[in-house]
Amino acid sequence: SLEERLSRISKLQKKFGNSVDEILSSHDEMKKEHSELTNLSETLNSLQFKKEELEERLKFESLKLRKKRMSGAKLLAKEVNKELADLNMKGLEFLINVEELIEAQSTGMDRVLFQTKTGKKDQARELSKAASGGELSRILLSLKQVIGANQFPRTFLFDEVDTGVSGPTAEKVGAKLKHLAGHQQVICVTHLSQVASFGDHHFFIDKQPTKDTVEMSVRLTKTKERVDEID
Repeated sequence: SLEERLSRISKLQKKFGNSVDEILSSHDEMKKEHSELTNLSETLNSLQFKKEELEERLKFESLKLRKKRMSGAKLLAKEVNKELADLNMKGLEFLINVEELIEAQSTGMDRVLFQTKTGKKDQARELSKAASGGELSRILLSLKQVIGANQFPRTFLFDEVDTGVSGPTAEKVGAKLKHLAGHQQVICVTHLSQVASFGDHHFFIDKQPTKDTVEMSVRLTKTKERVDEID
């Protein structure tokens, strides 16, 4: 009867949607799911084929990426070592190791490690575990000199970048920092006038002991004070 049909439609609306289109759409989804369950074996085979196809493509693209990384790693390490030699980092060698992974990650099937060693007979060690603060600062400076400007400018803080250097080498450090500051914001903590003289702005950092602790103050130097502090 008409009342029975209306009652059935009302029940369908509560369960599958308010409009006829929504109810029919739910019906189509159920038919599709039923078909997939009925032909489960075929569905699994199809999915397995797609999985294998994607894995092969992933391996192919990962291999192309690895070749580019290997080539780029040699070139980058070579240029960075030239910069380090110019900064009087005698005996320190910068290396890039591209390790092959068994399973793919979001960045491919490689693990890229930055390493250093201090002599030809020494074993290469991971940069973050082997390099001192001064070495890290000068390696970062060298990397940025080689890589050049970035479309996403950043702020770099260099501390101890002048450790163990003086004279002409200190001037080279200052000049490289100045060049880098043309593309990024550079903050450098230094005790050397040769390095400080390349800065656009100079801040004096002062520590004063108090009864319970030590207070630090930072102020921008101007005119004569600026010249006096650099000298």
